[in-house]
Amino acid sequence: MPLAAQAPVQEQPAPSLPQTLQPILRARIPASGKPPELPAAGGSFRAAPDLPCFYDRRQYAPAWIGDKGVRPDADELIAALADAPADGLDPERYRLADLRQRLAQAKSAPATGDLAEIDLRLTDAFLSFAADLYNGAVNPDLLYSDCRLNLPETDLAAALESAVTGDRVRQALAALAPPHAGYKALKAALAQYRALAARGGWPEVPAGPSLKPGDRGERVAALRARLEASGDLAPNASPAPQGDNPRDLFDAPLQAALVKFQDQHGLDTDGKLGKGTLAALNVPAEQRVRQIEINLDRWRWLPRDLGDPGERYIMVNIAGFHLDVMDGGKSVLAMKVVAGKPTTRTPMFSGRMTNVVLNPYWNVPPDIARKEVLPRIAREPGYAEKEGLEVQGTEVRQKPGPKNALGRVKFLFPNRFNVYLHDTPSRALFSRTVRSFSHGCIRIEKPVELAEYLLQDDPRWTPDKIAATIAKGWETWITIPRPLPVHVAYWTAWVDDAGTVQLRDDLYGRDKPLLKILGTEELATATNPQATRRPG
Repeated sequence: MPLAAQAPVQEQPAPSLPQTLQPILRARIPASGKPPELPAAGGSFRAAPDLPCFYDRRQYAPAWIGDKGVRPDADELIAALADAPADGLDPERYRLADLRQRLAQAKSAPATGDLAEIDLRLTDAFLSFAADLYNGAVNPDLLYSDCRLNLPETDLAAALESAVTGDRVRQALAALAPPHAGYKALKAALAQYRALAARGGWPEVPAGPSLKPGDRGERVAALRARLEASGDLAPNASPAPQGDNPRDLFDAPLQAALVKFQDQHGLDTDGKLGKGTLAALNVPAEQRVRQIEINLDRWRWLPRDLGDPGERYIMVNIAGFHLDVMDGGKSVLAMKVVAGKPTTRTPMFSGRMTNVVLNPYWNVPPDIARKEVLPRIAREPGYAEKEGLEVQGTEVRQKPGPKNALGRVKFLFPNRFNVYLHDTPSRALFSRTVRSFSHGCIRIEKPVELAEYLLQDDPRWTPDKIAATIAKGWETWITIPRPLPVHVAYWTAWVDDAGTVQLRDDLYGRDKPLLKILGTEELATATNPQATRRPG
C-alpha cells in the first residue's frame, strides 16, 4: 500500500523587530514594578516611576522602535526636549545630549540590545518631561514646610500611549503644560528676557548718591543707557541737543521711565534713583531669566481647574501683596493685601472659602497671647479694657468693635495653617509698597466689597443688610451660597493685566532654594515624585 504524501513543513516567519525586543524589555524592568536603573556616565539613574506601568500595559512592546528601526516619533520627542527651555526647563534634565548620541548610533548601526536601551531611555525622557510640565520639576510640599498645594495628578503612562499611538508626541507634551493665561504670558516674558540677555543685557549703573530730576552727570547718562537697553525708555525720548549733552540730564522723560521701572519692580514710585531702585536696576538680565523660569514652575504646582464650574476663584499673590477675585477668566475685584512678616510667613496652599463672619471675635492664638498680649496686659493697667480683651487664664479673645484686630469682616476657608482673610483697623498699612506686617493671616483692603461679592447670590444679604449688620456690632456667621476656591501663591515674577512683566524681591527667601536645586543633583530630595532625576 503506497505511503501517503507528507504535507510540506511550513516555516515560521521570523519575529519582527518589535517582537524581538519584547523579551529584552521585559527582562530589563523588575518584576516588582520598580523603575529600572539606567546606566549613565559615572553611575546610573532610576527611570521615571510611570515607566514600568507603561510597558506592562503594552505587554512590553517597544514604543519608539518599529519594524524598520527607530520611528519618527523619536525625532519628534528630541525636538520637543530641545524646546524645553521655552517652559523654563533644562533639556539636560532629560539627558538630551546622550539621547541624541544613542539615536544616531541606533540609526547607523542598530543592535538589538541598543535598540531596547534607547526605547527605555526615550520613554523615560518623555515621562520625566511630562511630569515636570504637568506638576513642576520641584515638589513644593517637600521643599517648604509651610506649603500644602496637593500637586495635580494625571495618568502620564496613558498620555504617552496616546502620543505614540497617534503620532502626536509634541502635541501630547504641550497639552500637559498649564493652560492658564498667566502661564502663557510668563512664557512669552521668558522669551523676551532671554532675547535681552542674548543681546548682552543692560549696562550697570554706578553706585553713588541719590539722583533726582534736574541732576546732571555721567551717572545720569548711565541710568539713561540702562533704561534704554531694557526698553523702558525710547532712545530718542529726550529733546535734541542745544549746545550741550541731553543724555546726562535727569529730565522729565527719564523720570517717567524710572517711575515705570519702579512700578514694575514694586518700588516706591518717587521718580528718584535711590538705593533700592539702583539695586533693582543692576540685577543682571540673566538673573531675571532665572527668576522667571522658577516662577513658571510655580504655575505648574496649581490645579488645572483653578475655579468652580463658573470659573470663580480667589488668587492671592503674597510676594506681590495683591488679591484678585476671578470670574469667567477676568479679575472682577482687585485689592491690596498685607501678608505675614518674614518671621511669620504666610503659607502657600489652596482652600475653599465657605463662610463670611461679620463683627468677628478674635481668638488670640496662644503663642501671640503668651509672647505679646499677656505680657502687655501685665505691664499696662487698663490695657485689656481699652482694647476690648477678655482674659480667661491663658486664653485671650478680643470683642468685636473698631479696635478688633480682624476689623469688621473675616473670611474662612478651612486649612491646616488656620490662615484666613480679614479686615484690619490698621488701614494706613495699605499705603505702603512692601506690606509684610501680619502674623501670617492675610489682611485685605476691601473687605466689605468682597463680602458683597461672595453673598450676592443670597437675596437675604444685600449690601444694605450687610452694612446694617456691621453697624449693630454683633458677631454674625454667614454661609457663602456658592463656596469658591482660594489659592494663596507666591510669585516673584508675573505678567499683569496690562501685559507688563512684574518682578519682586524674594520676601521670604523662597526663590533661593528653587534657584539652587532646579536642574541639579539636589533635586533628588525635593523633586516631584513623578519625575525623580539623578544626573549621572
